[in-house]
Amino acid sequence: MLHRLVFAAGAISAAMVSSVPASEAFVGRWAVKPEFCHGRGDTAETSALVATESSLWWFDGYCRIGKMYKTMAVYVQVHCSGKGDIAVTLDARGDRMNVTWNGMKVRNLRRCN
Repeated sequence: MLHRLVFAAGAISAAMVSSVPASEAFVGRWAVKPEFCHGRGDTAETSALVATESSLWWFDGYCRIGKMYKTMAVYVQVHCSGKGDIAVTLDARGDRMNVTWNGMKVRNLRRCN
């Protein structure tokens, strides 16, 4: 009886763990240089990009993620306060990410610590 109870508890735990979605590779805080990791600059080069699974916050302001399409990179349509819809590409690979923001390419953002 105890053996069955332990087996059932293990099966339930495994099911709970497997149903938790993994965090997207782009989620986190990113900047061109480490000294910009905690700032809110006026340009892509001087501001930290803060990405969650549902929003992006960058030099351009707060944007809510709408549509999302994933391949090697993540293609999203975001709705930015006062600016409308913007196309964004997030290509995160390890601790580096390239971003295309409304047609502007920003390369080599680094994950902030």
